[in-house]
Amino acid sequence: MDFISLVNFINHIINILIMYKSKFSLLANFDAFNNDYFNGVLPIPILKSSHSYRTLGYFHCDVDDFGNPYNETIEISNYYDYTFEQFRDVLVHEMVHYYLLYMGIDKKCTHGKQFKKMCKELNEKYNLHLSKTIDITDFKIKEGKSKLWFKICTFF
Repeated sequence: MDFISLVNFINHIINILIMYKSKFSLLANFDAFNNDYFNGVLPIPILKSSHSYRTLGYFHCDVDDFGNPYNETIEISNYYDYTFEQFRDVLVHEMVHYYLLYMGIDKKCTHGKQFKKMCKELNEKYNLHLSKTIDITDFKIKEGKSKLWFKICTFF
């Protein structure tokens, strides 16, 4: 195993440990929300935790020379002690980006017309609170975060 593969493996293990310690499982909720809101069409992406206080969620991917996406990744910040509804809305927001990319509707993953339209439809149908941005003034910061743990997680 080369150094880069080892670093990626260690990073993957760290993310699994973070998800395990999290209040809400990214994998279990991704699967449930995929079935509930997207008819189960989305393949499981790379799921990660981050420690950002500004960016609650982030969808990104790599693109090959032919314009095909790969390494689709959803990151959710573990900085906040989310309510279930807050967590759901952040994760589903990122899943909308993923869905629009996966279905070939928005290859740039923007907050454009198609994104807003889909969010509006999901909000009306399922009483969600999806939008381009979210007001975090009512979000509770998770207690007990170690600065050392943060440094380990962001090293890789």
